[in-house]
Order: sequence, then structure tokens, then C-alpha cells
Amino acid sequence: MESIKEEIRLKIIHPLQFPELYKAYGKAAGGGMLLYGPPGCGKTYLARATAGEVQASFIHVGINDILDMWLGNSERNLHQLFEQARLQAPCVLFFDEVDALAANRHDLRQSAGRTVINQFLSELDGATRSNEGVLILAATNAPWHLDSAFRRPGRFDRILLVTPPMRRPARLCWAYCCRVSR
Repeated sequence: MESIKEEIRLKIIHPLQFPELYKAYGKAAGGGMLLYGPPGCGKTYLARATAGEVQASFIHVGINDILDMWLGNSERNLHQLFEQARLQAPCVLFFDEVDALAANRHDLRQSAGRTVINQFLSELDGATRSNEGVLILAATNAPWHLDSAFRRPGRFDRILLVTPPMRRPARLCWAYCCRVSR
């Protein structure tokens, strides 16, 4: 996973550790990164490790944290999560299974889900308040289901494939476990 960790270092960790260098080149700390891959390959683990690496708060957001059956409550929940992340900056705001919240709007012609998507886009852009110091990571198994507006620069402009880590043969793992237990 070295190439993935290097991308995360360049996009997220270094801008927080060396802000004056990045500002000199017109780059700001923050932004978004989309991690995709099969279930169980470590996307959530990478997000948590990133927060730990930069000593940032970590907010894990699932679909049940946002969606509500009452009109307008889902948008308010999303806004409150972004506000909480802004108050705790530096903060990693991690959206798990983001394709459930950022579905293609063409598929939702008359749905209330369109307003949630519009609110999500507005919050990503920092339309009402700056997202300075808020690092937005998201994970999905199917990035092709996301609305194309989420993949434009300034939102989730970096998309990284996370493959399952290489596994050691059972014999090596067993030998290692025996040495550790002694």
C-alpha cells in the first residue's frame, strides 16, 4: 500500500505539516479524497491512520448519521456534521459508503435525495464557511455510482484504488505467531 500512503502524504499530511510551503505555491490544506475498492481492504483503516498521523480529530459518518425520514432533517444533519468538523479543525471527516449519499442525480429525478446531494456539494465547496483544516475522505465500493459533480477539482478530485493487502502464506503466519507467543 506504499503508493496509496504516498498519495495521502502528498495530498493531506504534508499540507498540514508544512502549511507555509504549500501556501507559497498557492495550495491550501484541506480538500477531498475518494478511496474505493472491494469490502474489507482497509479504506476505513487508512482514514483513521491519516487522522492519527496529523493528530487530527476523526469523525466517522455513516448513512444513518445523516438520512432522516422528515424533509429537511437530512440536510440539517449533514450541515451539523460539517460544522462540528470545522470547530474541531484539524479534523478528518470520513464518509463511509459515500455512494449512498452522493448518488447520480439523474437517477433521482423527483426524489428528496436531490436536496441532500445539493447540500453535500455546497458543504464540500465551503459555500457558507471555510473548510480550512477539514480533510474530507470518503470510501465506496462503486465510484461509478457517484454524481459527476463530486469528482470535479476541489471536491473529491483524487480517487484512489485500495486493493486488499498482500497476505502472507499460512506457513509464514503460523511461524510468526509461534515466535510471538514464546
